[in-house]
Amino acid sequence: MAHCEPRRRGGIVVRISRTRETTHAVTLKVEGALVADWVPVLADACVSHLDQRKTVELDFGDVGFMDRQAVGAVRELIAKGVTILHPTPLVRGLLDEHLP
Repeated sequence: MAHCEPRRRGGIVVRISRTRETTHAVTLKVEGALVADWVPVLADACVSHLDQRKTVELDFGDVGFMDRQAVGAVRELIAKGVTILHPTPLVRGLLDEHLP
């Protein structure tokens, strides 16, 4: 299991860690507040795995906040085939029409 240290930008902390990876799939756990500053980090992580033809799952069980830019970026990732696992009520409300 790979982990990355929490990162802080402008007082906002987020942690993105790889909790499961096989030759065909990867699960990334996102914790904290997902805001515009962190969108490129999350998008790059997802796209690098998608480019390897892996299924990408994002575990959002510990996401406490998403700003408008993050919502838009996650919607784009969903459109590319990324699956959201364990959405909190907040995340489900923001992404409702994009979640199964």
